[in-house]
Amino acid sequence: MAARGGTGHTAAMASSSSATPVAPTTSSASTAPGPARRGAATAWVLYDLANTIYAAALTYLFTPYFTDRFADARTSLGVTTTLSMLLAGLLSPWLGALADHTGRARSLLAVATLANVAAMLAWADGGSATWLLGTLFVANIAYQSALTFYNALLPSVAAPGRDGWLSGIGTGVGYFGNVVVLASLMLVPPASFAQAPGYLAFGGAAFLLFALPCLCCVRDTRHIEPRPLGPALAASWRSLFALLRSLPRQRALLWFLVGNFCVVDVMNTAIQFFGDFVKEVYREPFARGELHWCGLSFGPEAQSMVVFVALLGFAFSGLAFGFGLLQARWTDRQPLRVLRASTLALGVALVGGACFGGGDTTWFTLTLVGGGAFGMAGVWTAGRKVLLLLAPKEQVGAYFGLYGITVKISVLGSTTYGLIADRSGMVPALLAQVAPLLLGLIALAMVRMPATTPAPEP
Repeated sequence: MAARGGTGHTAAMASSSSATPVAPTTSSASTAPGPARRGAATAWVLYDLANTIYAAALTYLFTPYFTDRFADARTSLGVTTTLSMLLAGLLSPWLGALADHTGRARSLLAVATLANVAAMLAWADGGSATWLLGTLFVANIAYQSALTFYNALLPSVAAPGRDGWLSGIGTGVGYFGNVVVLASLMLVPPASFAQAPGYLAFGGAAFLLFALPCLCCVRDTRHIEPRPLGPALAASWRSLFALLRSLPRQRALLWFLVGNFCVVDVMNTAIQFFGDFVKEVYREPFARGELHWCGLSFGPEAQSMVVFVALLGFAFSGLAFGFGLLQARWTDRQPLRVLRASTLALGVALVGGACFGGGDTTWFTLTLVGGGAFGMAGVWTAGRKVLLLLAPKEQVGAYFGLYGITVKISVLGSTTYGLIADRSGMVPALLAQVAPLLLGLIALAMVRMPATTPAPEP
């Protein structure tokens, strides 16, 4: 499981008159020569692959490694994740507005990316629980901040009316980031999760390698007159407060942000604890040598638990890649339906994981892995498109900042999961995620999209 926004079309939300104006933007992606545009789009998509490596490393390596080493580990992990996501969410609108006022989205993306990679490399020697949690805190903030700048670059690389398609391609290709991490586990399989630090360092280096094309080749092509940093920061706050004051009058966008917050809160929790959940619910059949999947055996005398988790990750990545491609064109036509259907699929994943975890691996794979892959691919792809249909084009960075709150803040999910898992077990912790998912589905049912949308270019 892994984490994943471009041009506003029909504006369903107007800025308050007190907001600092930003010069109208024109994406040169629509006028640039075909090869140049395709090259920039390819570099942008590669970053989706790169940053997924971090999510994969967190899911399949860092979390299982940490919970094996320390007592009450899930509670401390959940609290650390909640605090880091809270800070990242509070920074996100400010960072998005800052990108709008300075035109430095690519430079800001580079800074956040390098901070994320440095934190991953710091995991290489293991260390104390305090050290690991501290670097995780930094990595989460850097990763989530980078997504704000990355999403703001989408209008600069996508052809008119094709932002949903390119977003879907990025989502699908991004899941190959999982493959980079999982392939390393399969080619040189560790005997246990205790050997995870070395693999985490490899993940950091791979993140940087695949991010470089975007950092070097993609430019923010919006026509924004650069401003000194001080006035830009003040303008960012004024713009943010104006947007927040306007939200109660913009019902569709408000319901979308509420619904997206609830759904992504569940996904953020799943991203972090998937590998740990699989490891724990199948611990007993693994110890007895009775764990089987697709004709393969896992146990003390057979293949390791790390390999079993990695294989489920491969299944998830392959399905998510396919679903991301299939949902791309559907998203350009009916993004809200994609978002709602994906939320329902996540519900199937939660219930299936609770019912079949530790038992039949076929049904476990079909429900938790299959439903989760469809749900996550759809939410990341369609969420960006829905926002673009509701947000003014000239303030896309600021609106992605608000969207970033719903994507980044995991106030309840991670902490709730960690507390319940340490005290009552993994299955009750998983089922507790159904409540926020239902709230998210109700909120998304209240969203009404604009009556007209532009037709995609052929």
